[in-house]
Amino acid sequence: MKEMNFNKLRRLAPFVFWVFQIIINFTRNFYVIATKSFLKVLQPMLITYPLDFITFSLFYFLFTPRFYKKKDLKFLILISIIYPFIYGFVWITIYYLSGLHDLELLKLYYFSSFGHTLSYAFYGIVFRLAIDWFENREKRKELEKQNIKTELALLRSQINPHFLFNILNNINSFAQNSSEKTSFAIIKLSELMRYMLYEAKEDKVFIEKEIKHIENYIELQKMRFKIPGLIEFDSSCSNSNIKIPPMLFIPFIENAFKHGKKSTGSKIKIQLEASDTEIKFSCTNQIRILNETERNEPGGIGIENIKRRLQIIYPEKHTLNIKKEDDSFNVSLKILRDEN
Repeated sequence: MKEMNFNKLRRLAPFVFWVFQIIINFTRNFYVIATKSFLKVLQPMLITYPLDFITFSLFYFLFTPRFYKKKDLKFLILISIIYPFIYGFVWITIYYLSGLHDLELLKLYYFSSFGHTLSYAFYGIVFRLAIDWFENREKRKELEKQNIKTELALLRSQINPHFLFNILNNINSFAQNSSEKTSFAIIKLSELMRYMLYEAKEDKVFIEKEIKHIENYIELQKMRFKIPGLIEFDSSCSNSNIKIPPMLFIPFIENAFKHGKKSTGSKIKIQLEASDTEIKFSCTNQIRILNETERNEPGGIGIENIKRRLQIIYPEKHTLNIKKEDDSFNVSLKILRDEN
């Protein structure tokens, strides 16, 4: 709820409260109104309700906000104790001016006013605290939402240069051996860049576009290693309208190529299945020993980045298992779909 709406609510709440109070009072005294006189109910209301309204408004608009601004709880307690004694004189003055001159009755009205005054002071405090509490809660939620958006934007901005860095390293290796491969690789890179610049900036993309992006990346890797059967990628999608966050699986696939064995008989297996209810992704590779150059390459962004994105976008809606065994590395991700 916007702040302006809370300001309106804060102004309207007392009037809504008092309309409700009047309706309740007339309903409670319906028998008296029907059998005797409407004025018999109205006359005391004309005296007590304006006084109660003033008490309610003072605590609602003045005293409780001071407690918030100055954190002055002592003041709020003190004014709640002293106020009924002072305001009781206002009550008996009104009754005296309206024609009541019996001192015993005036004394009775003075002390009976305490119940009214304390009740409506309490209502004013509780109403104001409740509205302000809801407003603060909404502000916190909005701030958290903005912080999450900012963090997601930062996480996405980290993925793109990290991913591009690895692709450019691949093309550099092609350029040293074959201009034809380099040309083809640059075409594939342009498709990857187009996706990263125009598609991946959105919060979510159609899963088929993400699959195509993965296929382009795999094509570049196939060109690089030239090992038949090294990469096995299976994908299935029961609904082309399924959307997912972009660049969600690429870091796992990059990791598989970085740490996986590249030899005949060693496979990098990638599976992606999407249905109306869930998305399943898995990536398996056999582990190899990295050389010194590879160990010194910048890294560490991708997987930790994806873990955080999953926590933000799919809280309690995903299961990520990463297992490193003696000779293999396995990633299994399951996402329960919820378009909201």
